[in-house]
Amino acid sequence: MTEKKGHFVNGLWVEDPVAAPVKEEHPIDVRLAAATKSVLSAMDDLSKVTHDLVATEEGKKHIEKTVNETTMQVRKSFDDILARAKAEVDKAKADVEKVKAEVEKAKADMSKAKPEAEKAKADMGKPPGPKK
Repeated sequence: MTEKKGHFVNGLWVEDPVAAPVKEEHPIDVRLAAATKSVLSAMDDLSKVTHDLVATEEGKKHIEKTVNETTMQVRKSFDDILARAKAEVDKAKADVEKVKAEVEKAKADMSKAKPEAEKAKADMGKPPGPKK
């Protein structure tokens, strides 16, 4: 059962009238005018701040500070890049030296094995000796 809002009058229940919802919607042209005014005001503020930025001593100091901070950040980034590149080059150099040492060792091992291989080859060409 649904209860309706109301009150008693002279012993009878009287329902309260339902208020119609209030629409607070603005016509589109009013909203557009307000938005346009807001944008123009913001543009005017931006223009004034930009003028102050380049025309006042405080603005010039702010620009100089920002440029110096940016320069320091760029320099640090390049230093980091160069440090990483140097580390990679050093690692590659060490790898090349390691491979070079392995090749030299393999050459030395082959040089030692060559006379032994020639002796074995020569022994293969000889007739077999008497069996014991």
